[in-house]
Order: sequence, then C-alpha cells, then structure tokens
Amino acid sequence: MAILRAGPWGDFGDNHQSEPTPPADGQTYKVYPINVGGGSSFPGSTWQATYETEVMERTCSAPCSIDVSFPYTDDFGATIKTLSVTIVLGNGAGPCSYLYDFPDATYFDPVQMVFQLQYEGVNERWKLTYGNYYFAYQDETYIYQDESNPITSFTITDSFYYNGYSIVIQDSDAP
Repeated sequence: MAILRAGPWGDFGDNHQSEPTPPADGQTYKVYPINVGGGSSFPGSTWQATYETEVMERTCSAPCSIDVSFPYTDDFGATIKTLSVTIVLGNGAGPCSYLYDFPDATYFDPVQMVFQLQYEGVNERWKLTYGNYYFAYQDETYIYQDESNPITSFTITDSFYYNGYSIVIQDSDAP
C-alpha cells in the first residue's frame, strides 16, 4: 500500500518537492523528513518533504533558563507586589541576557513589569533592571559573578521603592 504525502510545500497533484534552501552564512540546520522525526521510515528511502530546525550555538555559559522572583509597584510604592517567572536565556539584549517584560513596554499601561539580567563582562558583572518600566518605578543594580553563574538571592538596600524586598534568581534546571 502506498503512503501518500504532500507535505507542507506540495499538493497531491505535484508530488515533487524541492530540497530545503541552504542555510545562510553562519547558520546550521538539521533537516528531518516530515512525520519521521530525524530518520527515514524505510531503509534507503528519502522523503521529499522536510522541515528544518536551526541549531543554535551557545555563546554564553549561563543557565538555559532561570526562575526569578522580584518586586514591582505601580502606585508610587504604596503597594509592593512580588512576581515570580521563568525566563529563557538569550531573549534580551544579547546572547547572554534574560528579559521579562509584560506587557511590552511600548504598550501604555501603568503595569509594565520588567526583569532584565544582562552579562556585561566588565569585572564579571551582571546588570540587573527590575520593577516596573512605567514612569520611574524600575531600578538597577549589579551582581558581581562570572558569566556562568547569575544565581543569587539578596535583599535590596539601594532602591527608592524596593528597600527591604528580596530578589531571588535560581537555575530552572537545578535539582
């Protein structure tokens, strides 16, 4: 019995499907047959329909994701709330950074929680921005640890709104 597959780029009237385009300079792809997951279903057969996954090279030795807990306010410090989130490496302003901002800071809303942790490489320090993007509710501090280890917890002592509150940064993958 024949297996009929058109794949995402074809139709049943034209079973020829072009090879995927080669990756751009500096990018690497692994090509997998559709619905086969990295291998061929029959020895010696090749599937014409494939999908590509980009293989990312790690340029930072920090954890792939972190769990963070940080304070924020949206009413000039009358109420301080704590937010806990998981953030993936590399979604900030560079390959060795973490960024959580919700909603996006381009959206005008008095609640724009932000937690950004970016390795600067200068004196082995991480720049930490936390709080609320709206108006002047965010603050900055530095964590002096090497690139592979932004994990820490501390009580804030140098902030207008957040003195006495804690920031906790944990490796999401740690046991």
